[in-house]
Amino acid sequence: MPSSAGHPHVVICKWSEPLVRCMLDLTPHVFLILDHFDTTFMNPDRELLTQVERVYEIKDFDSLEEMAAVATDLVVRGVAVDHIVSFTEFSQFGAGYLGVLLGLADDPLWHVSFRDKRLMKERVRRAGVPTADWVTLADPSRADDVAAVRDRLAFPIVVKPVAGSGTIGAVRVDHPDELRSVLEGIAPDPHLKSHQLTAEEFVAGSELHVDALWHDGRPLYLLISTYYRPRLALLDPDAAPGPDGTPEDGSYLITEDEAPELYRRVTKLHHEVNSALGITHGATHLELFERPDGELVFSEIASRMAGGWIGAVISEYLGYEIHTAIARATVTGRIPEPRPSKPCLGALHLRPPRAGRIAAIPTVEDMLAVDGVLRAQRLRGVGDRVERTNPSEWCAFVVLGADSREEYEALARRVAGELRTEVEPLG
Repeated sequence: MPSSAGHPHVVICKWSEPLVRCMLDLTPHVFLILDHFDTTFMNPDRELLTQVERVYEIKDFDSLEEMAAVATDLVVRGVAVDHIVSFTEFSQFGAGYLGVLLGLADDPLWHVSFRDKRLMKERVRRAGVPTADWVTLADPSRADDVAAVRDRLAFPIVVKPVAGSGTIGAVRVDHPDELRSVLEGIAPDPHLKSHQLTAEEFVAGSELHVDALWHDGRPLYLLISTYYRPRLALLDPDAAPGPDGTPEDGSYLITEDEAPELYRRVTKLHHEVNSALGITHGATHLELFERPDGELVFSEIASRMAGGWIGAVISEYLGYEIHTAIARATVTGRIPEPRPSKPCLGALHLRPPRAGRIAAIPTVEDMLAVDGVLRAQRLRGVGDRVERTNPSEWCAFVVLGADSREEYEALARRVAGELRTEVEPLG
């Protein structure tokens, strides 16, 4: 089954109905890998599954044996795979390993550099991109590993899993004397196989996220957004809400017309990061800080579309679904011209003010009924527990749009006040 320029062979890792449908519109040669979570909880459309060329059901993308078996089956069937599309964090290692086995990657550590923050920062720093100082903490029970952190880093620092995501498991440590007790209190993330940690300098300033889609090293779109508050700041129990009603959680898109110099600097930095990590194709989600003096500091990058509310905001910017853009870029190298639904776009996460059991949360209908809300998604319901142990404990999202920056800011404050997730104490 040789590949052809008109109908490339594409492997999709994990279930996404819109992505599968979009890809099938462009090529009949779609191969789908579903893990246990997909088949158990995501309810894949069985009729749609019959339209793909082959479905592989595995237990775990981190299983070398299972990924090697998929690669072998593709090879013995004569399938020349052109593209592997992995759009979730937990399929990245398996998808990268599959690419190495199928000869799509020359560097066996290429895919590792998108998940292990130590290798990522090492390669980016060698390219001359400013990054936070960091130290590996492979075994937090070893006194010499802990001593190296105290000796080499200026506090405050952030301790995080080497292959974590969404700030899950990240902890700020303000003083060297607190380090040992903090490390002893860290509970390993059950989703991660490795319990190795990294410690890095805490970077003060505003936190930006940059979402792009690449083909042959050029961005088909590149969008800069700023979080209302840095992600780690959301864990501060003493942080007070903004006096003007500024939302706590979410981000908004900065247009190039508003900040042309920022776009120039960020685009330059992004190309340097891409060069260091070998990124030429696909969706990326880059996070960086802008220090008070204006210096841009690289934080991390994911070789996938962003999670949370960000994909929905990008879809509103494009004027069509982000999955269409990813499929078109993969197969044709082009995407339709963006047609933003509103000049100013952003989103809020309706995060409760404290931990507890949800007593009230807006329905999707409630959210969409508010003028200025373009999209809404509810992920929790009344009675669900919210621990507030990490910023990515999602409850409900609203995507907002307005005709000017002033109107958007007023809209965000109004929506944050009207649409709230309320909790009662955990009994």
